[in-house]
Amino acid sequence: MSTPSTIACPTNGFPARRYCEKDGATYYLEPTSGTIFQGAMPSVGAMNQYADGEYASGVYREYASSRDLKIATARPRLAAIKQRTSGRQLLDVGCATGFFMEAAAEEGFDVRGVEFSSVAISLARPAMRERIVHGDVNALLSQEPGNFDVVTAFDIIEHVQNPASFLEELHQVLKPGGVLAISSPDTGHFLRYLMRSRWPMLQPMQHTVLFSRRGIADLLERCGFADVQVEPAHKVLTIDYLADQLTATNPGINRLYQVMNWLIPSSLKRKPLAINIGEFVAYARRT
Repeated sequence: MSTPSTIACPTNGFPARRYCEKDGATYYLEPTSGTIFQGAMPSVGAMNQYADGEYASGVYREYASSRDLKIATARPRLAAIKQRTSGRQLLDVGCATGFFMEAAAEEGFDVRGVEFSSVAISLARPAMRERIVHGDVNALLSQEPGNFDVVTAFDIIEHVQNPASFLEELHQVLKPGGVLAISSPDTGHFLRYLMRSRWPMLQPMQHTVLFSRRGIADLLERCGFADVQVEPAHKVLTIDYLADQLTATNPGINRLYQVMNWLIPSSLKRKPLAINIGEFVAYARRT
């Protein structure tokens, strides 16, 4: 069965044209907002099963063993959040193994987390594990609507089936005036234009909808948020770690790195560096 050349964008309803094929998935681009999305999305169950497998033995396992890098990435984001609120009730949505929660707790926040991968939760440190709810944000809506000063959702919105509904759910668990912080791949980044279907952020079993900085700002405002600020995101990584993360999405680049890495001094390969790999971070406030 052939795929249509144009379909409606799931976030604004505008016509989107076929962008590329990737591992059996068809991605579409809505040029007005820069939104890229899968025409036929994988089921939630299949995505959950895939994520559990990656935490157990795939690229997410490397994430789970890179605590120091994740804590270093969290600290500047926490500083930005503290500039925007004096509140201390923080919920981390899609908290994975709880590293951001650990950093936030060190900064004086009363932290909670919610995570759909049971394997990820099992890898969290005991003090954080007991603060994590297994499920999605709906697991908290009936218990704690409007209860949090801060909600964070880093590298999550690109995994959901309906981004607008997801943001509306986050809006509900925030107190009025509460701060939202999210991050996601940026379709406006030059690497997307350069690499097209080889762009590492196109991951059919993980990434369903991807935004530009303009597109996410528009969607946040439509979902009831104000004071939206979107800026390039930086993650603290080593060159070795980044190469390992490309094993699944760009094996050719990874193989080239393995052949040529003897040219790079060991001290540089393992040095933590704050890098923009093609993502944004957005801060907004519940009205």
